[in-house]
Order: sequence, then structure tokens, then C-alpha cells
Amino acid sequence: MESHESVAVVLVDISGTIQYWSTGATLLFGHANSVGQTLDVIVPEEFREQHWSGFRLAMETGVSEESGGRFNIPVRCSDDKVRSFPGTFSVLWDGRGAAVGGVGTWTRRRGDEEPFTPVAPL
Repeated sequence: MESHESVAVVLVDISGTIQYWSTGATLLFGHANSVGQTLDVIVPEEFREQHWSGFRLAMETGVSEESGGRFNIPVRCSDDKVRSFPGTFSVLWDGRGAAVGGVGTWTRRRGDEEPFTPVAPL
């Protein structure tokens, strides 16, 4: 079982502004608490256009093909290196089914993760 320090949790509103940044996110990615910043703090530049296009669509429709899936998600760490971490993204909805934001969770790397590939079982 993972400890809370080895699990990164990042919660964003519908604009992609970080509302919650866990201690695990700081430990895994190296960035200080990033509440108030956009996801650009961790989304690698080469994937930003694709990310924001998909994110905006998910927030408008409340649907994301990736929601709930487990993928190796590339993250720009504080040293500016891009590393892929096993993770998942889920759309968050209000009581009427409208998207209100999203949450991403990541765990420690094993070292062989390739971007956007399915997470290998333990």
C-alpha cells in the first residue's frame, strides 16, 4: 500500500487552475505547492496544445475518454526533465452532472514508464 507521501494528488477547477496540491505531488515532481497556478506547471510544453484541447472539451461536455483510465502520464518536474508517472485523471461533476473540475493522481515511477502507455500491473 502506498503512503500518502508517495501519491501525488492534484485537483483543478474547470479553468485548469490548481486548487489542491498534495505533499506527494511536491515529493514526486519537485515543485513547491502550486495552488493558484495552471496545469502548465506540470504539463510538458510539447503536450500542452493536446492537453488543453482535451481538457477544455472534457470540462465543456463532462466526458473524457481518458477519465478513470490508468496511463503513464508525462510530467514536467522541477528540474525541467519530463518523466512519466503511473497515474489517472478523472472528471469531477456536480450533482447535476456538470463538470466542475478534474483530479489527477500519480504514484512513484518504477523507471520503465513510457509516455501515454497503459500502467503495467504490479
